[in-house]
Amino acid sequence: MIRVSVVVPVYSCEAFLPDCIASLRAQTLRDLELIFVCDASPDGSLTILRQAEREDARIRVIAFGENRGVSAARNAGIEAARGEYIGFCDGDDWVEPQMFERLYALAQEKQADAVFCRVFKDREDEKGVVTRRENVPLGFETGTRFDRAAIRETLIPAMLSRETDSDELPLSGYTPRNLFRASLAKGHRFREDIRYAEDLLFIVECMLEADAAAALDEALYHYRFHAGSVTKRYSPYVPDSYDRSNDALEALLDDFPECMRRMTVRRRKMAVTSVRNLCYPGTPYGFFERVRRARQYMKREDVRAWFAPVRPFQFNKALAARLFLMKHRMALTMCLLFSYVFDRV
Repeated sequence: MIRVSVVVPVYSCEAFLPDCIASLRAQTLRDLELIFVCDASPDGSLTILRQAEREDARIRVIAFGENRGVSAARNAGIEAARGEYIGFCDGDDWVEPQMFERLYALAQEKQADAVFCRVFKDREDEKGVVTRRENVPLGFETGTRFDRAAIRETLIPAMLSRETDSDELPLSGYTPRNLFRASLAKGHRFREDIRYAEDLLFIVECMLEADAAAALDEALYHYRFHAGSVTKRYSPYVPDSYDRSNDALEALLDDFPECMRRMTVRRRKMAVTSVRNLCYPGTPYGFFERVRRARQYMKREDVRAWFAPVRPFQFNKALAARLFLMKHRMALTMCLLFSYVFDRV
């Protein structure tokens, strides 16, 4: 019997893929299958995967003929999965040997439809050397069990945002930290029209249908930040993907007051990121075009409404500055700071 199916989307991660494959093959839980979905990767990733497939009968490779995006790759893996539970990994990340055994055991012990663990954030230099490893706090003790009410009142709000505006991140809506009962996960799909924040939308959809979830306060997943990581580079899909994801979340959570309150905090944080995105490395825009686009975004009626009730100066100086500039639509100063100050420290 296959206890766990692990779905791995693969695109342009040839340098890191062998580490990912090795860590999954070394899992102490032996009753698993490893489904790698190669999203028409332009490098040598498919060759590496085919070799691994020949070496290990637990590995299955799905190869797309054209690039379709990470959501389509994960969806194909979900459809192909035969395990009792479904987990995820990204092709440029890696996992601790006991990850899926520990998650599966907790799911069985707590009779949970979903379980989740801590993650490491590994920041690497240009040579691939880990310069900083952050063990990201979870906020819940191992074995904490959430029934349907607690999922809505405690767990999902913690995933949406902090209680108020903060530089600290909420409980990460990062798919690979989670393990889902297959019957639950197969009832949902990642939205292929959303390129960013699609993870949390999928997780919330699953959690809303779960009878129980449980926490594992151990860091077992290594989220790799490297020179090719997309999280600190300009993306043409921001802010549209953020808007679509947040609109869909609010449609799901409209009946839950604390969730809706946190959504406003979440929207503010992502609005700041949307302006910052214009100034990230790889931006195609000159400085004054960044300012024009930032001002246009800040003037949107919904964006103005998110920031209208904020009193910026109750926060630390850096956060207060960002909130103040967004509230008063000071696009020139915002772009100056994002281009030359905030992202230099």
